[in-house]
Amino acid sequence: MTRPTLLVISCVLLLSPVALAKDKAPPAGAAPEEPTQPTVDISEVMDKLQILSDGKQHYIAVEPWGESDKHLYYGDGKRFYAQRVASGGREGHEAWDRTYWEPRVNAPWQGGVGLRKGKYQVQCGNRATELKPVEAGEQAKILTDAKFFGPLWRYRAYSLARDNKGTYYYVDRPREPENNKAFRLFAGPRGNLKPLKMTNVVSDSQGDIFTTKKGELRLVLDKKRSVWFAGKTETELVSLPLEDNRIMIYTDLGVYAGQRLGTPCDDMM
Repeated sequence: MTRPTLLVISCVLLLSPVALAKDKAPPAGAAPEEPTQPTVDISEVMDKLQILSDGKQHYIAVEPWGESDKHLYYGDGKRFYAQRVASGGREGHEAWDRTYWEPRVNAPWQGGVGLRKGKYQVQCGNRATELKPVEAGEQAKILTDAKFFGPLWRYRAYSLARDNKGTYYYVDRPREPENNKAFRLFAGPRGNLKPLKMTNVVSDSQGDIFTTKKGELRLVLDKKRSVWFAGKTETELVSLPLEDNRIMIYTDLGVYAGQRLGTPCDDMM
């Protein structure tokens, strides 16, 4: 087929619109990208940060007695990435906890770090890993030499659907900047979705139109009906709730295979 491929997503999606910018979809399983986030200035809290380690070159930097939604980082001692903190609290100067964004666990508390009963630990799913403060000299060197960045992971799920033969259609886009239209479309069987390169994107209150290079295809999604059009062939689709399927999205679909999210659970799940 030589005509341009047209995909139409017509629906009101549950997620709020997020970032837009031209973005080329990497192949599934591509190596993690080099960080493009701006560095974070920690100079004002450097003397308040505490470095914790599992003894395997995995480090958490945290301001334990500061604001609960700020200054929680994870890294290898050379590069640290900020965590998107969901909640946190403390009990005087005896206990504290933070939960961070981690889509690969069943419950929010399964992505967390804290101090309780004199012990530090990080939780990743059903696995709890004990952490210990690094020695003062090592901490000083890490804080002096390491670079601190914003959150590593920059994509957000936008829509997910499948047909009755197990072919999935998944769309994501960057979290930032606000109101961007840098959508990426992936399609294929579970575990092997491939990107469909788009040459044009239209997104407005009536829906979304994605133009690709493989022929005339349309994906129509709304509250009543989800259909994939390939030429004159219509395939009924089932729209899948994003929150209920977040673990599958970030693991089994294969879209993000081989890519790190920048959270402790990359290494301690």
